Amino acid sequence: MYLLFSVIIFPNFEYIINSDGISYINIATNYLNGHIFQAINGYWSPLYSWLLVPFIYIWPGNLENVISTKILSIIIGLFTFIAISSILTKLSMDNYQKTITLLALLPFMLYFTFNYISPDFLVVCTLLYYMNFLMDERYRKTWLMGILTGFLGVMGFLAKSYVFFFFLIHFILVNFFYVKKFPMDKKTIQKNFLLGLSVFLVISGLWAGMISEKYGTITIGTTGSYNYALAGPNSSGHPIFSQGLIKPPHEFSTSSWDDPSCFHINKWSPFKSTQNFQHQIRIILGNLYDLILLSFNLMFIPFFTIIMALFLFFKTDKESIKNNLVLILGTMLIYLSGYLIILVEERYLWFVLILSIILGFYTLNMLYKERYLMKKIYVSLIIVLILCLAFYPISLLHSYSGACSGAYMVSMDLKSHGIKGNIASNDHWEMMDYFGYYLDDQYYGITGNKSSLELRRDLDLYQIDYYFIWDESLPGDSLGEIVYKNQYFRVIKVY
Repeated sequence: MYLLFSVIIFPNFEYIINSDGISYINIATNYLNGHIFQAINGYWSPLYSWLLVPFIYIWPGNLENVISTKILSIIIGLFTFIAISSILTKLSMDNYQKTITLLALLPFMLYFTFNYISPDFLVVCTLLYYMNFLMDERYRKTWLMGILTGFLGVMGFLAKSYVFFFFLIHFILVNFFYVKKFPMDKKTIQKNFLLGLSVFLVISGLWAGMISEKYGTITIGTTGSYNYALAGPNSSGHPIFSQGLIKPPHEFSTSSWDDPSCFHINKWSPFKSTQNFQHQIRIILGNLYDLILLSFNLMFIPFFTIIMALFLFFKTDKESIKNNLVLILGTMLIYLSGYLIILVEERYLWFVLILSIILGFYTLNMLYKERYLMKKIYVSLIIVLILCLAFYPISLLHSYSGACSGAYMVSMDLKSHGIKGNIASNDHWEMMDYFGYYLDDQYYGITGNKSSLELRRDLDLYQIDYYFIWDESLPGDSLGEIVYKNQYFRVIKVY
């Protein structure tokens, strides 16, 4: 059904593109073309781009690369379904219960596949397999499972640097929990812990060493430090919107967003002053508010799921059920905690969302089996859960349908007018980034509100060939010749 629906709706989403996606595509292209130094990136983790390389090799072309990201996401979705099904089996759910749960997840899986080009779906997939091996009873019986969990932790880190600290904290706490709960398997658990940690640190260290060498400082990735600095008390927002024209980091870049590690942005610490600490508290409260809004979009299903799980935990006498609840709830809490400190975005929490849905169906099934729910109430709650979960992703899929096709069509029109070179604009950074990608141009960013003299100076300094003006009231005749015009913008060929 997932494949069938993916094929049916594919034409409505094939043009969807975003600036993050452009960066991942450009990095994959650099790997393919042998530009390894330019491809190694501290901000954009490498695994998603590595997986894109075969698609770009087989089917080259700018639009083809965008379409390839959707095909890759469908493949990731298939493996994610397998991982979820395996976890449901470990939670002792029968085939009927598994089928109901997977069907309820179908709209979300389609939404994750098509709405955005990012590694977040890949993170979900790798971490679900990590959880799958960690929950396997064989983890306490054979040392091979430690190697597998460590390797999957590495895959998660290579998909997104946030997973580095999540894995370390989560893996340590889960193994400590297992030692306490299963003392008879203590030696095997400790061996798996050491093996898993060793595999994770060695392979992660290789990648961390490469990016540390490139940037001249010890780091596992620059994404977290950049986003944390962006949330600082004196931050003026993303430099691409506030610092004027910025030269792309190298000759194969579409824009400066291909490597935000190069931006100059002020770092801060919540412990440096009372004001900073208060600002950190405001960030956390703001992120909690955003979390509540997200839960509201999901009809508060995650909150109800957690309440039901806690009720079951205190009511049941079965240790196996309690262990499963602790593992899933603890994982959700640990994963969520890091983002609450910095920034909460919906796609960052897809892993937590999938776990909350699994937890919801598992809890309802256990409440029914433990005779805390009558059959009619159980069936009614299952139906309500399915309907509530379907509304949000289906509505978003509908709203995104056909998105970004206009950007491609306009880009092709611009290309037919011979617009090629360094480009800049007075506004609409992200749309201009799309144009830069499709035109194989380099986009230097937005100039902002500047006098004619300052604007001319900047355009000359960065050797801008074409300047896009998105405001009819702004003059442009003094800068050069109008070579393209539509209802949205004018293109000036700079003298």
